[in-house]
Amino acid sequence: MRKFGSDREMRRRGAESLYELEMLWREEGTSEFVYDEEHNLFRFPEDGRFAFSREWVDVKLLEERGYYG
Repeated sequence: MRKFGSDREMRRRGAESLYELEMLWREEGTSEFVYDEEHNLFRFPEDGRFAFSREWVDVKLLEERGYYG
């Protein structure tokens, strides 16, 4: 266990933070992702592939596509 929680808990908190930030940007009309209301998650605009949800984010994939890092 790390100082700020387990790796799993840290990833979950990171996903939740990113989700909340994108929801704010979505309200402003500046989000780079497509919101899938039915599934309550964000998708990449290029191909519609899952990007992240409130519970899970693949940081490596976001980095590979130039959205993170």
